[in-house]
Amino acid sequence: MQNGTRENEFRRTLQTMADADANRFNLKCMSVMAAMALLTELLNELGLFTVEKTIMRPSMAIAFITFLLPTAVCFLHRRRHADKAPLTERAWFRKLIIVCALFGAAFICVTLSFHALLFTVIPILIASQYGSGNNDFGWVTAASILLVPVAAYGSYFFGATDRNFFRGMLTDAEARVLANRVAFATRERMVSLFFHYVLPRVFGVVAVAVLAFGITRRNGRSSEKQFELSEKIQEEMARRHEQQSRVIELLANVIETRDASTGKHIIHTKQYVEMIARAMQRDEKYRDTLDDETVSRIVSAAPLHDVGKIVVPDAILLKPARLTAEEFERMKTHTTAGGKLIKDFFEGVNDREFLKIAEDIAVSHHEKWDGSGYPKGLRGTDIPLAARIMAIADVFDALVSVRVYKDAVEPRQALDVIFSESGSHFDPELIRIVRTIADDMAAVAGALD
Repeated sequence: MQNGTRENEFRRTLQTMADADANRFNLKCMSVMAAMALLTELLNELGLFTVEKTIMRPSMAIAFITFLLPTAVCFLHRRRHADKAPLTERAWFRKLIIVCALFGAAFICVTLSFHALLFTVIPILIASQYGSGNNDFGWVTAASILLVPVAAYGSYFFGATDRNFFRGMLTDAEARVLANRVAFATRERMVSLFFHYVLPRVFGVVAVAVLAFGITRRNGRSSEKQFELSEKIQEEMARRHEQQSRVIELLANVIETRDASTGKHIIHTKQYVEMIARAMQRDEKYRDTLDDETVSRIVSAAPLHDVGKIVVPDAILLKPARLTAEEFERMKTHTTAGGKLIKDFFEGVNDREFLKIAEDIAVSHHEKWDGSGYPKGLRGTDIPLAARIMAIADVFDALVSVRVYKDAVEPRQALDVIFSESGSHFDPELIRIVRTIADDMAAVAGALD
């Protein structure tokens, strides 16, 4: 059920993206048509066209406004609601574009006589941009076909004079009078209008609709294949992520078989790392740095921070007392050894960012803000961010946990110790954030086994 839900959500997301892209393209087309209406009016004013100005001016003005309306609405919405999703991602905006295209084409066809009937195919071409899965193509095609006789007979009675019908019978001035046009609208002339003008153009519109539908069907099949390919890629990524998680779990279990306290430490620190990282996401300073994917990588990599302890001898790792200086130097090698092990284990992983974060955590989680840490003595922001987060979680859990050489510290007391080392051991900005979740961390520490 969950897989089906995710699949449907993924399909809806792809459809929304495709429609948004089509909306943006159609907005450009509508803007071009608005510009063409303006240019047509200009050329008519200059005398290159000979359409009566009393007809041309209002028709081109209305066409200009109609074609430009979706772009204007989109612009105003972006100005007033910059924080919201653009209108190109809304389902109803598609219908606004199509209706404006249909209305603009209809008005031009009715007012500018039969020669403008080519415009009846524009709404079909606009609707075809949305693919075969949309519900608009059928009614737009039907409306465009119906528009042909409406435009033909409408232009006969109300539009620019067509001299093919009035030549030798009426002067231009007489032809502008509706009563004269009605008088000449005999049955024979209306039938002739249908067969000579309407029917050929209906066939043309149908041909364009069939061609556009075929193109959208083919594009639809291509989109479906792309979707299937995306699904396979997602499944492969999920499979590799699962394998990666199993390797991490296996490595953690190997460590736990050698030292039970270290095994619990791995589980606990992962929880603290996630708490800190999520709190950082809510902070304005890190909101853009830590997206969900990055946090997921950091949390997934956290259990690997002590993986290098595999190479540390049992005599040192399990020693029930504090280490000597020489033993501590040997223990320090678990950082660089951990980085090398992660490289070797995850060499074939395609997620290079995860590999980098995991290596940073393993190698640098014992670095200190003032540069006194190991293995490289990094200072300040030279220490990778994931390692700085890990350092706080690592020390906090070490303080609140029982060890063979020490007793556990109360969570609140442990946090006070960590806060006291802000600017020396730990990143002050991260400590500022940890203070905001101190109660939560103390509660989790008190509840953990």
